[in-house]
Amino acid sequence: MKRGWLPLVAFLASGCSWLNAPDRDLIARDGGVDGGGIELFCDDGLDDDDDMAVDCADSDCAEEPACCERESSTLSEEWGAADLRDGWTFAPSSGEPWTPMRPSLDGKTFVGGFFPDDSPRALVSRDCVSVAFGGWVRTTLRTTDPMGCDSEAPCDRYAGVVLTAATDSAPGNKLQDELGVTLHAGGLILVTQADVELARATAGIDEDVDVEIELRPGLDDRNRPVLRASVTVAASQVLDGFMVGSIDTLVTTGDCADIPGLHLAAQGRGGDVYVGSLLAAKQDCANPSQFDEQSAILSAASLDFQPSWVEAYVGSPALASSRNSVSDVQWDLIVEGSNDPPELEPTTHIGYALGHARVATDEGENWPLDTWESSASPKVGDDPPSCLDGSCSANRSVREPHLLAELNQQQELRDLVLSFAREVVTDPSERDRFGIQIVRPVGGPATGLSLPGFPTLSPADIPECISLRDPALIPVDPEALQGYWLLFTCVDGGGAPTEIHAARISRALEVIREGNGPMRRVVLVASELGPFAAAGIRSAEPVISFEQDGIRLRIWFLAQATPGDWAVALAEARTHETSMLPFELPEPLPFLVNPILDNSSSLVRSGCLDQECSITGIAVSPRADDPSRLRFLLARRLNLPGGGRTDQLVPLEQTWSKP
Repeated sequence: MKRGWLPLVAFLASGCSWLNAPDRDLIARDGGVDGGGIELFCDDGLDDDDDMAVDCADSDCAEEPACCERESSTLSEEWGAADLRDGWTFAPSSGEPWTPMRPSLDGKTFVGGFFPDDSPRALVSRDCVSVAFGGWVRTTLRTTDPMGCDSEAPCDRYAGVVLTAATDSAPGNKLQDELGVTLHAGGLILVTQADVELARATAGIDEDVDVEIELRPGLDDRNRPVLRASVTVAASQVLDGFMVGSIDTLVTTGDCADIPGLHLAAQGRGGDVYVGSLLAAKQDCANPSQFDEQSAILSAASLDFQPSWVEAYVGSPALASSRNSVSDVQWDLIVEGSNDPPELEPTTHIGYALGHARVATDEGENWPLDTWESSASPKVGDDPPSCLDGSCSANRSVREPHLLAELNQQQELRDLVLSFAREVVTDPSERDRFGIQIVRPVGGPATGLSLPGFPTLSPADIPECISLRDPALIPVDPEALQGYWLLFTCVDGGGAPTEIHAARISRALEVIREGNGPMRRVVLVASELGPFAAAGIRSAEPVISFEQDGIRLRIWFLAQATPGDWAVALAEARTHETSMLPFELPEPLPFLVNPILDNSSSLVRSGCLDQECSITGIAVSPRADDPSRLRFLLARRLNLPGGGRTDQLVPLEQTWSKP
């Protein structure tokens, strides 16, 4: 299978990229000198606007996270507090109590004197320091008396700084160091991981030695997110781009619940070697894991759907935003629902139908709970859609809707294009085999839709996929005059959702063919994404932006590390080659810290009390009144305290440009 071309995007040597970058204002800060344009891509090695300034050297890129050096302090310790135990854990916590010395050397306070010297001892930060998006650790080390130690070999008196996932150590043992920089009494400086030497330098006696550790995220050769480190000692770089480890092994609790990180420690043994002020900062860039919560959580009841077809389940939302004729913001929402619980699958066939709801709000306002216009009964499908007694065996499920809003320049609605999965079986005993249906026009909630005789795209067209699920459309040009790419989940012969594909669809909603089959590309492959997607991927939610001199494609999707444990992940691509989009999709790269939402996230668990909540779907749509803001609708299923389950649609928002 032919893959899409690699986008003209490369990570900086620093490892930071547009994968966690917001959209930038497309007005050139430098006035578009010479070229008259802007430096649209800040990490492609090209001078996009011909002003003799490439990438981060161009002032157009001042706010781009690929060039971001803004620092947000996460820890600052001058060792002046009366009781260091307020912010630090003394390790080892067992054994003889100890208190470090805090001498003043040349007017600066240091910490040292790690006695008794029968064991390494450390002060470990109680707060975790977020580093997954990049960060810095800075300190000053100093030795005052070599006492028989030399600069060529380690000795039993030392002090330094350690990045660690541990919060304690056993007596006689050092902390497990993910990365450590240690000064020995004779002047030897060692950079270590797991106490194994990575690099060394030397320092003079009774001199301050400035140390900086710079941490940057990146991808390894298997596209797994990793953390890399560069270490500078006394203004000389001694380590460059060393892979500290996988980001999914970082600490994800406490202060690092949103952005993973590590604990910071001052560690040493014996006297005459000291650690000065200790500073840590994180790179202050956009974070796709951060959402603004909205107040109006929706349910089947608040959307006024008849219980006959949504009594047991509602989910898999599709969302579109537009302006209506009076300049209000109009929201169209289509969901799947069933009168039988999905937990009965796969041993029992459960039927599904689609319903439509619509609401208008003032500009910038959240949507209400109780004024939605609803289809009440299904817009597409049967009522009831599911019959466990077999009385409606002829029913065919329709599932997993997606809405594409085609807007004019005033963001008013020209067309809604609805795509969904429809069951395609010839034998009533054969179930859960789906093709894709695309329809236009959609009409309002009161307008029902009948299924055409044949699906737009069938599993018969794609032999390696036994079922086609979770469709989503993106236009190949701003007006969709040349049609669309249809993204969908390919379910393999074993029944696993392992790949997301794309097929070309014409403006007339017909499959464009290439050779003996549909014109098709592989977009995402679970096995290439990393551990967070080891058990499968599905439900692509793409947002494409046609920007000056380029295209930006963001794809949110569901991924599972283990079967049934779905989380929300993100991949993204950019390319200058706008003319190629009708023929090829740029290959998206996964966000460095996937997943961005999982079942342990506070936004998923909010309001769940102690009951289990699980992610069942997600929809994404730019707001018509502010396209830089994206409205997310997270579908979650809750276990109720008294038994049974219910479903909620939780609205969230993100801003992808500076206000």
